[in-house]
Amino acid sequence: MSRIMPHGMKIGAVSLWLLLLLSERPMYGYEIIRELEKRFSGYWKPQTGTIYPALDRLEKNRLVTSRIEFREDAPDRKHYALTDTGRAELASTMSYWTKMTEVLETYRETHQSIFRYKNQFRRNDLSKFFIGLGQSLQSKTGDVKKLFPESLGKPPRIAPTEPVALKFLYAKENSKLEIHMELEWIPEQKQKSYKIHR
Repeated sequence: MSRIMPHGMKIGAVSLWLLLLLSERPMYGYEIIRELEKRFSGYWKPQTGTIYPALDRLEKNRLVTSRIEFREDAPDRKHYALTDTGRAELASTMSYWTKMTEVLETYRETHQSIFRYKNQFRRNDLSKFFIGLGQSLQSKTGDVKKLFPESLGKPPRIAPTEPVALKFLYAKENSKLEIHMELEWIPEQKQKSYKIHR
């Protein structure tokens, strides 16, 4: 099996779902497809061209085994079952995903969104916005409502402290060009607390 992916990530999302289903009980191909449709409530309709090649790869890597059920009055069916190696790989992968979920949840909790805004501007209006942002940064506190007058809710007042960290990214996504800019500083109360505890 490929060792390119990090430990616990040797299988893709489709293969992971196949192993999860087969960890419950052995199933034949069409039964797996129907069960996946049911689990995803129709949001994902797995195709035979995706599922059967994935099952073949899992079998080739000895994560699943198969047996053919010969039927006289209907087409034969191929049943798949998880091997001990497959169970070990599933446990390893699930452990990895659990840790990743914990990391993402921690990040989400610490990176709370206080105010969010999205709109489209003419270039001239965008230029005026950045002038206003610059003026807000020069003053001790900036009134965000002046920067976003048509925004819903109550935007906070911002009070940037020294130094202000700048992150700037110019990127291309599909056919779009994007600039992502991030300004970051430590609130004054946190700075005082940090100095006291040093």
